[in-house]
Amino acid sequence: MKNTHEDQRGHGKPVWLWRAVTAHRAGTLGPLAAVLMVAGAGCHEPRAEISSTAAGLRTSVTKQVQAPAPQSLGVLTVDRAIAEALAASPQLDQMADRVAAAREQVKLAEAAFYPRLVLASDYSRTDNPVYAFMAILNQRRVTPSTNFNDPGEQSNLSTQLQAQWTVFDGGRSYYNRQAAGSQELGAKAALAAERNQLVATVSQVYYQWLQARTFIGVAQQALGSARTNEQMAQVRVENQVSLESDLLRLKAARAEAEGQLLSAESSASKLQAALERLLVRHIASQEIPTTDLKGFPNAEERAGGPNPDQPQNAPADPTSVVDQALAQRPEIEAAAAMIAAAADQVEAAKGAFLPNVFVHGQLQWDSEDLSNAENSWLVGVSAAWPLFEGGATHARLRQARANLREMQARGKQRALDIALDVYQAALTAQEAQQRVEIARRQLDFARQSHQDVRTQFQNQTATVEGLLQAEVAWQRAEAGYAAAPYEAKVAQAMLRRALGQFASE
Repeated sequence: MKNTHEDQRGHGKPVWLWRAVTAHRAGTLGPLAAVLMVAGAGCHEPRAEISSTAAGLRTSVTKQVQAPAPQSLGVLTVDRAIAEALAASPQLDQMADRVAAAREQVKLAEAAFYPRLVLASDYSRTDNPVYAFMAILNQRRVTPSTNFNDPGEQSNLSTQLQAQWTVFDGGRSYYNRQAAGSQELGAKAALAAERNQLVATVSQVYYQWLQARTFIGVAQQALGSARTNEQMAQVRVENQVSLESDLLRLKAARAEAEGQLLSAESSASKLQAALERLLVRHIASQEIPTTDLKGFPNAEERAGGPNPDQPQNAPADPTSVVDQALAQRPEIEAAAAMIAAAADQVEAAKGAFLPNVFVHGQLQWDSEDLSNAENSWLVGVSAAWPLFEGGATHARLRQARANLREMQARGKQRALDIALDVYQAALTAQEAQQRVEIARRQLDFARQSHQDVRTQFQNQTATVEGLLQAEVAWQRAEAGYAAAPYEAKVAQAMLRRALGQFASE
């Protein structure tokens, strides 16, 4: 461990003084001095990486968030986004620390099976006849001339090595160890559940981000079409074959298209910020995937552009995956672990009605002047049986049983929630998958209708109302078809989350 000047100043002097005392008085303080020096060497806490002050925390987080994006990473894929989010997530760090704390709780419960050793030292000076005579007696200095009523002022330095071992406590140590082990399993399952949710969230935000960027292309395409319509109307007005009001209506439609483009760009920026929050870094411009809609008239041609890979087939029967979700979701394992821990705590509470048996021993050194210590020893067996504690033992047992019933009800509720979650997720995945084909056919019809009406308007056989209606229908179809594949991917990710498939991958 690296020592600072403060460490050397703060700990060097006491150790030096103690060594000086032990070197001068090589008596009963020797064992205690050695233990204190060893214990003191291992009690230094490492410096925290993040300051505990608000200013330090703000500085640390600001540096991390505002750090420049890494170079030469290529296009950001969903798999890389997931990997980076898992590595950078503070929430997963919290859950991992909770697992570590639960692991230490197991060790703490296991400590009850081992004997307890205590090294203690005490110095006193008194003229109280009882304590003064006991000091003389422990130091084996009693003589026939000792005055019991007035032994005078006496000093005593007592060093004790005490040991105690619980050999029976009604099974409380055993059941507390079992409960701690179940709580550790529950913490691990909660970590897996958080990972399952994080992967689904990253997938959802990533595909929504791509969807929003695709909407930018749709809005740009719509704005280009609105400008073309306005130019055609301008020509018709100049040729006096159309009214000025028709041109104004098309100009209003063009302004609306500009507003939709602005909204699409703002939505994409917000979703990119949400994804950057999950990655805990900025996304460089070269990492943004291309989502150009031009020249992709159908799903097959779009597969290489903005359209994500086609989602997996959703289950035909949503009820068929309920059992799979109940078997895979880590929340069920966490609930079962908490129920097991609560049951063990009930058994531990029952152990309080039984006696406790201890084996104890003591080695003691007593000295008047830090030298020539006299030693003594003591061993024994003790038993304690609480016969009446004002109802505290019964209250603890009733509390443990109520906690067990709560955990059982919570586990049942969790299972019902998971069953509903996966059922709804499967239905949503089915619907989203079917909407892809419906949106494709709707887009084909809307495109053909829009081209026909535009040709009629150019030939002066269609009105502005008809053109605007065809324009709106086409834009909606474009937006719907651009959104459908991404919505299907999001629905597929939510189904996999509901099934618990992200927990272990």
